[in-house]
Amino acid sequence: MRIKHLIPFILLLLIVFSCEKKEEVTKQDITEKYQKEGISFDLPVGWSVKQDYTNEEGRYLQLDKYSNYKVESTMAIGILKNKQSQDSIIDHQIKQLQFFYQKVIFKTLEEKKKSQLGKYEALVTTYEADDTKNKVYGKVFVIRENDKTIYVQIVENKPDTNMSDYNIIFNTITIK
Repeated sequence: MRIKHLIPFILLLLIVFSCEKKEEVTKQDITEKYQKEGISFDLPVGWSVKQDYTNEEGRYLQLDKYSNYKVESTMAIGILKNKQSQDSIIDHQIKQLQFFYQKVIFKTLEEKKKSQLGKYEALVTTYEADDTKNKVYGKVFVIRENDKTIYVQIVENKPDTNMSDYNIIFNTITIK
């Protein structure tokens, strides 16, 4: 009779331990470490670094997320060597976007509100560009960290951005 009572308990323990192990394997499988010249972060599955270069102002990275053999999302990261005003960086980025999208309907949706990007507090502005055939939705974040200013531009082809991939990157980013 005692063995009958132990069997469900043992089965429950086996199920719990197998689920925990499966979760660990899944977490390891969903990211890949990107590390190059003073920067590292976890890169979610489906993402690749398209560009990574430095110039006199700082460093620039472009990351693309591919789905069904086409770019679904793009993220540009600029790491400036010195601290600059968050407002001026967002204003500059929006002016560049307005110029780039000058032949389509461009509008800002939310201007300069406080937000969170991974482990960082940020200032964010969201926008939409519409050429009546295609719409893109974007966000411009500015982070001030230590002696650097980091701006992040996200471009998606759907309005409701799932921030989980971006948060994986910014929860794990290390900049030296």
